Amino acid sequence: MIGRRLWIGIPDPEISSETARHLQVIEPGGVILFGRNVTSHCQLMGLVTRLRELLGSHLLISIDQEGGRVVRIPVGVTMFPGNLSLGAAACRDRPRALELARLQGQISGQELREIGIDVNLAPCVDLIQSSEERGIGSRSFGSDPELALALATEIGVGHREQGVHDCWKHFPGIGRVQVDPHHGLPRISSRGSEAHLVPFHGAGSAGASMVMTTHVVAEALDSVHPVTTSTEALSFLRDDLGYRGVVITDCLEMGGVAGFDFEQVIEGAADAGHDALLVSHTPALQLKAFRLLERLIDEDPQRQEQHQQSLSRLDALSKWPALKPAATVAGETVSLEIARCGTTLLAGPAATLSGSATGLLVLPALQANSPVEDPLHGMDLTLLADQLGDRVETLKIDSDPSLEQIERVLARARVVGETVLVLQGFRHSTSARAMVEAVAAQVERLIIVLLEDPRDLVAIPESAGISGISGISVITAFGCRPVHQQAIADALLGRIVPSDQSPMK
Repeated sequence: MIGRRLWIGIPDPEISSETARHLQVIEPGGVILFGRNVTSHCQLMGLVTRLRELLGSHLLISIDQEGGRVVRIPVGVTMFPGNLSLGAAACRDRPRALELARLQGQISGQELREIGIDVNLAPCVDLIQSSEERGIGSRSFGSDPELALALATEIGVGHREQGVHDCWKHFPGIGRVQVDPHHGLPRISSRGSEAHLVPFHGAGSAGASMVMTTHVVAEALDSVHPVTTSTEALSFLRDDLGYRGVVITDCLEMGGVAGFDFEQVIEGAADAGHDALLVSHTPALQLKAFRLLERLIDEDPQRQEQHQQSLSRLDALSKWPALKPAATVAGETVSLEIARCGTTLLAGPAATLSGSATGLLVLPALQANSPVEDPLHGMDLTLLADQLGDRVETLKIDSDPSLEQIERVLARARVVGETVLVLQGFRHSTSARAMVEAVAAQVERLIIVLLEDPRDLVAIPESAGISGISGISVITAFGCRPVHQQAIADALLGRIVPSDQSPMK
């Protein structure tokens, strides 16, 4: 029964004899699936079946299928555009966005349940408020805590209606960190913490199945220990915020706790009050965590009592009321409506191609920005180029363009009617910023498409005339998946009118 407190990852798309023995030794309560475990829809269903054969009916199989940047299943399920698209859609039409969030939850829940997955480790309810933040980006609903709570509630209800648990993350909110917890341990001051705690305060009344904590020193809760090993932080979540459901750690192999002894991390996370401990990648560490928990719980009556309380909460995850009928609307229809409603004009005049002459479309090579992302193999911006067709000629560059590439862009931009620069994370690229400034100084009409992150707007230089006096437009659909590309193409071709209200204030 000790293994029930451990949720672990496995290395491959198939279960080798070595992995099978490992699983049977630990008998984990949960298995988390990653992109490395998925090659096809059919293969994934077979893997889930085999896991249940090995570990029994108590097993909870989880996955991060958030939409947008973070998707583990690339085929056979609906690709939703992500939280920031929903947040932007709500800025335009809040009632409809809440309906779309419920539909997204229902559709995603139905698709995951059909595969046999029990838990979607979503949604992220972290807030983003500043361009200096290095946290969650487009995985956030935006800056408004009440809106994040409302949208997360609808997604969660939709999931649970279809028999799939939701997991709200990352307590106590990491949208404002300047160090990614995958790489290091961030510290956040107590100033402004109240807003970031609002979604977690509402998680219990919203019925959230689970809350995930993260590796951050939150000075408002515990100025010494990371939240994942902090009794004070977990007590605040349960006693002050009133959350009574399952609490799970983020992966205990992440860089945020790499500076601590692994056994101390496991002991601290268990003693803090987590019901489940997540060790995602390394079999030797998973076994080490299991042996340590076994010893700690066997030797201490107080830990045994806490262990039984955690098992009771975990057992409650398998007790479902009758499932409600699934949504009948097609997932692709809902996904595209979210993306179109969320497409936002951030600055300048309308971002539509004039059609008076062939324009220039400059496309960067896409790159993953965080270890949490699973880039889709072979995915690029071809769909956007195809949708624009003969209205543009296309020029491809690196995400950090070379001087030669910048000169090539300038040479073509000087002789076309208008230029569309598509940019990903360019506020962190000196060469990309130089390209924007050079192009803006030499063309009469410039449209900038920001992929993923509206915070890149701050990197457009003042000299580029972003106030609109030189006709520069900045537009985003908050992502680069095919559904985002379709929405951007629709805006550029005048098929839709983008919102003028950003979810990041």
